[in-house]
Amino acid sequence: MNAPDDVKAVLGMTADTVGKDLLTALLQEIRLLPDVWVKLPKGKQGDIIDRLRDRVTSNVRMAVHLMASQGRTVVVGDLEQITIKNGTKAVINIGRGAESLHELYDAQGKAVLIVVADAGDHTGGMDEIQGEADQRGLDLGHEYHDNDGGGMDKSENDRGTTIDGEVPRLPAPSDPGPTAEERNQAFDDGYEAAAAGKLESDCPVISGELVIEWLRGHRTFHAGKNTKGRKA
Repeated sequence: MNAPDDVKAVLGMTADTVGKDLLTALLQEIRLLPDVWVKLPKGKQGDIIDRLRDRVTSNVRMAVHLMASQGRTVVVGDLEQITIKNGTKAVINIGRGAESLHELYDAQGKAVLIVVADAGDHTGGMDEIQGEADQRGLDLGHEYHDNDGGGMDKSENDRGTTIDGEVPRLPAPSDPGPTAEERNQAFDDGYEAAAAGKLESDCPVISGELVIEWLRGHRTFHAGKNTKGRKA
């Protein structure tokens, strides 16, 4: 097998290994999800993202090293210092447990090939991926604004006072219906409210049957009738 074929074989092995490992990691996280993603707290989402980030970083580093080595004996280390003066002197820090360290020791005094392959060039922006905030906006696409609740501590007179009031009780379905006298009075009240310039929305909180009579009186006035008599 010639050199180009060796390179193709390494690249193919890298693609197969990285893809399978990443897919396995993703499926494992999906299986272990305690709930749908949007319901998870930010801390839980962050834990999942951290695990996947570590797996992706490891696989990208492996892929970069495999493609850079092209089948050669490789010893991975960190370039700590390089001095260029009448030649070049480099200081590379290699861990004691580094793979192929023994081969490097045996190559002392011989020519070696130094390949620059930084996996960090292919993992940029991964740290920017974070979980979503625990309290999300509910208005479909808009988060909370800075002025949310603005003005709620003030009344219409802008004096910051609290408005006290009593909410009237709505009539219950089991309550007895209104009498004929009450119906007539509701009609008259609606008529007089229209004469005073009030709107239909000013109808008081009364039973549904009396609301109908009140609105009839209100509309009778606006219809131009001169009497307040009820229709049969």
